[in-house]
Amino acid sequence: MMKNFSLLLMIWMGFLMTACSEKKEQTVIRGHIPNLPDGTLYIYQDDSSNRIDSAKTKNGNFTITHQWKPGSVPAYIGIDHIDQKGVLRALNFPTHAKYKNGTWLSQYFMNDPLIVINGEIKDFEVKNIQLSEKYKLVTSPEIKAGKQTEALFNTDADLFETINPKTVQTIKEKIAGYPDSYHLLIKINENRNSFSAQQVDDFLKSFKGETTHSEIYKKLQAYNRKRFNEEKISLPLLKDPSGTKKDIADKKYKKHLIIFWASWCGPCRQEIPMLKKMYTLYGQEVEFISISTDTQHTSWQKALKEEQMSWKQLIVNDNAADNEALQIRFKLNQAIPYTVLVDQNLKIISSSTGLSDEKELEQLIKK
Repeated sequence: MMKNFSLLLMIWMGFLMTACSEKKEQTVIRGHIPNLPDGTLYIYQDDSSNRIDSAKTKNGNFTITHQWKPGSVPAYIGIDHIDQKGVLRALNFPTHAKYKNGTWLSQYFMNDPLIVINGEIKDFEVKNIQLSEKYKLVTSPEIKAGKQTEALFNTDADLFETINPKTVQTIKEKIAGYPDSYHLLIKINENRNSFSAQQVDDFLKSFKGETTHSEIYKKLQAYNRKRFNEEKISLPLLKDPSGTKKDIADKKYKKHLIIFWASWCGPCRQEIPMLKKMYTLYGQEVEFISISTDTQHTSWQKALKEEQMSWKQLIVNDNAADNEALQIRFKLNQAIPYTVLVDQNLKIISSSTGLSDEKELEQLIKK
């Protein structure tokens, strides 16, 4: 009898564990928006073009249950709606955070287990932009979600745009308040080379819970350990347009201006005419080096043919370790264009992220 009871108990516990696991691997979005026309509500992940699920809306009521793959970590998701007349409504969500000292409406929330949206939507007017009659930006009522969305909606959207001691302190305070936030972990990882190795180490030690067991946490931890000994990391040889592997920098120059770019990057292509002008003025004393992050060599070659840049052109390798070395030595994050000025020993003198104007680039070169 006791043996049968133990067996039944094990089966029941197994059922409960499976049920809990299944609950954790899904997101339910439900609610009532009385002024939402009948149509279809879509969930997208990371980008509005990446729709992953949908459900019909009727009289403002909707429920979407999306199943995630086992082991999925919290992700950024959003929703939009297409009514029966083909009008798309892109929903933005009120937060408790700011952007540039103003109110921040977020396109995204996190894929917590339950998202509840009740209340009316409001049309959101965009100044100086004429939108199609088939496209509307709307503000959602405040949503009820879980701890991951709470952390996102309480972190200023521009927190990581300017890194300084105040930023570092604010991030520490945010982690203390939300120690299991994937949003904070993701943003730290995206900007990891803007912080010192010690600062990233301090951040990581402040996280708690399941976040510390995630793949992104472990990868960032391993990457950051290498940064403590970055002087010992050798830079790889990179291929030029002919396929010949070359040193990144020519030692005959005292300074080197390295521009990380890609063929698909609009701002990168936009600044090339200005780079040509600067090369004409300073190319004799400063070595100009463009390093493409393109994954397709054909796209890179096509862009080179179109742009006709006369200075050294190189492309990153497929080798992950080589790319990691570039990131660590030149403090390259994910954003491009990224321009960095280094000395003869490849020590960073100054750097700039994003599209530079002529004055900014000239000031950087002269440092």
